[in-house]
Amino acid sequence: MNDKNYFLKKASENMPELHFRKLVPDIKSFSAESGDSIILDLGEHAVGHFSFSFDRLDEFVDAPVRLIIKFGEDMREINDDFSSYKGGLSSTWLQEEIIHLDFPGTVSMPRRYSCRYIRITVDIARRPIKLFDFSFNASTSADVLSLKKSETDDDWLRKIDMVSTVTLKECMQTFFEDGPKRDRRLWIGDLRLEALTNYYTFNNLQIVRRCLYLFAAGDTGSLGFLPSFIYETPYFFSGRAYLADYALLYVVSVCDYYEHTGDKDTVDDLLEICKTQLDNFEKLLDENMIVTPQDGWFSFIDWCPGLKSLTALQGVYLYTLEHFINLLKMLDDSDSEKYSGLLVKVREASVKHLYDEENQIFASSLDEGQTSVHSQVWMILGGVIGGEEGKKLLLSSLERKDAKQPCTPYMRHYVAEAMMKLGMKKEATEYLKKLWGGMIELGADTFWEAYVPEDPDFSPYDDRMINSLCHAWSCTPSYFIRKYNL
Repeated sequence: MNDKNYFLKKASENMPELHFRKLVPDIKSFSAESGDSIILDLGEHAVGHFSFSFDRLDEFVDAPVRLIIKFGEDMREINDDFSSYKGGLSSTWLQEEIIHLDFPGTVSMPRRYSCRYIRITVDIARRPIKLFDFSFNASTSADVLSLKKSETDDDWLRKIDMVSTVTLKECMQTFFEDGPKRDRRLWIGDLRLEALTNYYTFNNLQIVRRCLYLFAAGDTGSLGFLPSFIYETPYFFSGRAYLADYALLYVVSVCDYYEHTGDKDTVDDLLEICKTQLDNFEKLLDENMIVTPQDGWFSFIDWCPGLKSLTALQGVYLYTLEHFINLLKMLDDSDSEKYSGLLVKVREASVKHLYDEENQIFASSLDEGQTSVHSQVWMILGGVIGGEEGKKLLLSSLERKDAKQPCTPYMRHYVAEAMMKLGMKKEATEYLKKLWGGMIELGADTFWEAYVPEDPDFSPYDDRMINSLCHAWSCTPSYFIRKYNL
């Protein structure tokens, strides 16, 4: 089936219900003149709409009052000078408003914000004024009452789990947003990790189905891949990026969904699309069964500067094949034999052509001889290498100074997943504590889009101020903690 209208209809039928909660900040009222400023603390990270009331203190308001209102996900953002921003993304994502108030009354700000702190500066007021009845109407489609506490007896993991679930909750709106502060779109890479964590926390299946159907309705690119992102507001729009690894991970997301739900009707709707993604990727293999480079932005893997990603992409393909074969076997689909034969051939080819025997690492001419943790992780997840040899490979790459290291919690998820596959439960636990715990030590209420311990100011967009401090792909410690009983 490949009917856009049908898929959009199914997506609409699975629109999740939003839950609203009123948050009242720590300060009840504020009397001020020109130049005065106040910072409100909601006490927690929230996504929603802000309102307040305004009145005179003495005489009639004889000229408009101008306020500058700034929303920050942390205090550092509140204190940043947005006028100095020089990043590669639009500065309009920076959450700062200049508003004029003509008359006393209630002000309901129309835009949605992602924040914990709110700074209000009275820029111009000819007469003293009073601001009061501050209120933030927070929204999420996560049912927080359904969330059970983690059973871990480790205090640090319990704290990481709490921040993880808050991160996921904030990104669960009417679909899985990548970041509620910036972009507010759905990417396949985020979807896969949000859905996994959702199964072990809020278990909102509607939102997963909605997202799977929205991507199924998307326009395909020149290589036949699904769009890597889509928008739903103010109307459905199919993104114009077609990343091979994300197209493959859509297939894995469908496999995960069936494994968790057994919902054959939904999977039947999406099965041909999944087969098409794999079949189109197969066309990109050369005579040696190795992926060939393509023009433009072809794969993501990680926001790691200078990363060569084709070996990792080969691993994503193998990982997807294995998941899909398992799905087809559960569905008693005869195509499982075809894909099983392909999996064996591509794994053998990957060892033959991508493994450096002399240095015992995956660092081939395909990636100009570059060594990266990413390549090792995806070869492990793709089943090319395992056991003690895989453990040694992974640990040595994480310690090598010349190896490209992950820069995002997205890629770090797959590092932890590779550890779990290799039976390295202890190492995976310490990895979660170090990397996600490191963000908490820096004051994180929610987990960030990018985090490099040696460079806290790292940004994929050349300016830390535009980074999302509540990002969907960072929520997966809860998945590991709960699934593997850490």
